[in-house]
Amino acid sequence: NMIEDLSQLRESIDVLDNEILKALAQRMKLSDQVITAKNGVAAFRPGREAALVRQLVAKGKADGLDIGPEVILCVWRQIMAASLSRQDGELVCGVHHDAMPAAVWHMGSALSAFVDDDIARLIESLAAGQCRYVLVPARDDNNRDLLACLDKHHDLKIIARTPLFSIQTVHPAFIIADYLPDSSGDDISLYAVRMQHGFDLVALAGHHEFVTPSSVPDGARLIGAYAR
Repeated sequence: NMIEDLSQLRESIDVLDNEILKALAQRMKLSDQVITAKNGVAAFRPGREAALVRQLVAKGKADGLDIGPEVILCVWRQIMAASLSRQDGELVCGVHHDAMPAAVWHMGSALSAFVDDDIARLIESLAAGQCRYVLVPARDDNNRDLLACLDKHHDLKIIARTPLFSIQTVHPAFIIADYLPDSSGDDISLYAVRMQHGFDLVALAGHHEFVTPSSVPDGARLIGAYAR
């Protein structure tokens, strides 16, 4: 009868949940081993993460799995955030108020944040070592202020644009850190060009290591890259 069928279905779900839990625990153990193997290399590798998610999405489509790209992204984003927290310890982020939803979505349980509406103060806090990452809205009206701040700190770069795929309830944000991201296989490189009115942002297809020099505007300075 229907009650027995429901009971059997729930038992099957419980079995799968236990298997998922065990697999997740094993993944975390492997992640712990990465801490030593990385030997000081930055734990957050947005290029590697983007490539992994794309691979999973492609695998799901090839196998005919009824799981949307957004679902895969959201689930694995939280797994990767938990792994990042185990590797990097407390991840203090400086977050612009408008980027807080993106920060919560991206960092999940790993997030430890302070909020400020001033991009310049956030960038200064990152330069001073008061946080590991800064998240600001990825909006055209912020570009000139952001580029002016990054021009004062050439070691700080945009390393990601999150979410990787469009999520209706999460407006995109740039993640800024003190290193350049690795290649994801499909990237956008960002350059700042000084103009009379300030700075313009130029986006070129490809990881910066593979961008044709002749396509880079004269006087442009590399300020980051992100997976698309």
